[in-house]
Amino acid sequence: MSDATILAGVLGLSSAIQLAREGHTVTVIARDLPGDFDIEYASPWAGSHFRPISANNASERFEQELMHETYDELKVTAERHPDSSVRFVRAVEYFDSPSPAYSDETLVKQNGYADWPDFRILDPSELPAGHDAIQLGVTYTGWVLNSPVYLAWLHRQAQGLGVRFIRARLAALEEAVFIHRESEGNHPRANIRAVINASGRGFQDPDSFPSRGQFILVSNPCSETISHHWADGSTTVIIPRPLGGGTVIGGTKEPNNWSHSISNAATETILTRAAKLCEQLVSGASNQDASGFDIKQVYIGRRPMRKGGLRLEEQTLEFQDTAEEDGLKTVSRSIPVVHCYGAGASGFKISWELGGGETSGASRGDDIV
Repeated sequence: MSDATILAGVLGLSSAIQLAREGHTVTVIARDLPGDFDIEYASPWAGSHFRPISANNASERFEQELMHETYDELKVTAERHPDSSVRFVRAVEYFDSPSPAYSDETLVKQNGYADWPDFRILDPSELPAGHDAIQLGVTYTGWVLNSPVYLAWLHRQAQGLGVRFIRARLAALEEAVFIHRESEGNHPRANIRAVINASGRGFQDPDSFPSRGQFILVSNPCSETISHHWADGSTTVIIPRPLGGGTVIGGTKEPNNWSHSISNAATETILTRAAKLCEQLVSGASNQDASGFDIKQVYIGRRPMRKGGLRLEEQTLEFQDTAEEDGLKTVSRSIPVVHCYGAGASGFKISWELGGGETSGASRGDDIV
């Protein structure tokens, strides 16, 4: 029997690898595969860096636990597979007006934000010059990766484990059953043990929505990842992309904005902010324009958001099938489905949330339901 994973974003590929490592036969069904670039295929556009969250409720504590699992897995990946592009670097965050959740005492003692390697609160003398509004700075060891390179690496890892890929556009989750059946010679009893729904925004989920993000890819180098949380609620991020990928600078967060048009005003604002945060950026590249940046690409990505955050739960999927006897009737069937979508900007940070992986020693042949 086969387990089918829907879509080939970072969650779908990571899930497929974990299941294959545990001895399952896995088929990935996706419209887009690593190497493709489409605004609806969110993973290749991601800046892809680690940034903690404060854990003030059960949902956030669960997400933080998943981040720890992924952090450990990526540490192994960085050591064993440098071609994956995963690197661990110094990370810095600045806060203009930190809420109580980000006060010094809370960060250190209460909500787990400080539970990461090399965490410390920056001395005021370490804050950027000319940024009087910054009230707090922290640093820790985080990871970065080159998302298109990493996705291609995951694809190769999955193929090496025997994962099969089918390129297809799905109108509904139920359609995965029939596409898989056709790939098996259209045998009515071609069995699927379970479906992993890693479809980004789900299928007709009213709680799911896109969040538009505008980013700039430059050749200018920055040796660390930097995040600045402004008093107006916006965030500037600077994320190096290893293996010659330049630096991603962002960005915007625009829920329910379906536009794919570039805003020149946003580009100018983002670059102006970034230059003040990392002086290395505007002094380390050739072919610079008047702003000091060597711009390679300005692009839009759509984060797969969901009210309530990640949906990670098991459910029974009921669907209609053609009766085998005479083909003139339909019969009701069911199959277990595990929903794993709606991670928003945290997809890479929680991508090894199902357990397994090189660090787990999972037994082979276990059922997944």
